[in-house]
Order: sequence, then structure tokens, then C-alpha cells
Amino acid sequence: MSKNSPADELARGYVALQTELRRASSLLHDEVGALLAVAGLRLQLLSMDFSETGARVAEVAEALEGVMEQVRRLSRQLEPSPVRRTGLKNALLDLAEVFGGVTLRYTATAVLVPAAADALYRAIASTVAVASAAPGVTRIAISVAGSRSVTVRIGSDSRLRSAGRGLAAAALLARHSGMSFEIGAKSQKTRQNKTNQGTIVVIQYAGRRSAGG
Repeated sequence: MSKNSPADELARGYVALQTELRRASSLLHDEVGALLAVAGLRLQLLSMDFSETGARVAEVAEALEGVMEQVRRLSRQLEPSPVRRTGLKNALLDLAEVFGGVTLRYTATAVLVPAAADALYRAIASTVAVASAAPGVTRIAISVAGSRSVTVRIGSDSRLRSAGRGLAAAALLARHSGMSFEIGAKSQKTRQNKTNQGTIVVIQYAGRRSAGG
């Protein structure tokens, strides 16, 4: 597929939009939220120094708390990824529980920058959603490993022929986020010693680690 195809342009636009939304969310949470918290603290100090202003200060503090809650809510809406709230491992555990029939083995020790962790979660979630909707799939296994780079393997017990377009879209978004995304077949022995053909998706992120997580 050409890097200038409509699909690629759409993927680039989507990734850029996600980046801007994360930036806006961080700005609201880290800067605007911090300024409002400082203002609230100063109001408390003012009421302690001038007790006669207590009632008025309480009114302003209540209004300020309402504004802070609105800022927090808007920040969460702009940053819908659960990774920022719970971390990548916990977000994937929740994902496995939501879909059912999904197991997770998480041994990765690499610390990813927030944008990379978000992108990796979206790639995994998209793949699991496609696999779980495919005919004949009863089991999906996610493995996340790596100390410097991160390698994710998502295996299902059925060939995902009918899910080609969905996986292609997930692959496109992953690659535009700096990850590799490979789809292959795997063979699996059953208890009856029969061989089932399944699908394995391998996602790799080899970016630099973050010092602060």
C-alpha cells in the first residue's frame, strides 16, 4: 500500500489527532488543574488570615471546586485511554475481562512513554476486538514481554480470514504509531491430537524508554 494512499492519510490524521488530544488533556490536568489547586490553597490561607472573609471565601472556594471538577472531567474525556489511569498491564487485564475467553501473560519490564503505551494498548485492543468477533474463535491469548523493547503476541485458535480488513486497519494505525505489526498462521495441537490452524499477531515497539514512565 502506498504511503500516500487515502488509508495512510487517514491513519496519519488519526494518530496526529490522538497526539493533540493527549497534549490538551495533559495541559488541562497538569497546568490548569495545578493553577486552580494553588488558587484554592491561597483562598484557604486568606480565610485564615482574615476570618471576617470566611463566608465569602467559602462561596468562592465552592465555585472553584466546581470548576476543578469540570476540568478533571474534560481532561478524562480528552484522554479516554485507560492506560493513563491504571497503567498498561491493568488496562489489558480489564480488556481481557471485558471480552472473556482472553488470557494475559504480562512479563514486560520496559517503561514506555505515555504516547507509546496508549498506542500499544489501542493496537492490542483493536486486534482482540477483531479476533473475538471472528467465527470459530474460542480462545485468545495475549503475551507482553520485553525489557528494552516490547513484543506483544496475540494468538487465537482460529484462522481470521474474514477479519482481514479489521486487522489491516489495526496494522495501519500501529505502524503509523511507530510499531511493527505482523499477521501469521500458527498450528496448535488439541487434546484429541488434532492440529488446528490459528492466527498469531505480533506487535513490536522498539522506541526509547522513558525515565519517568
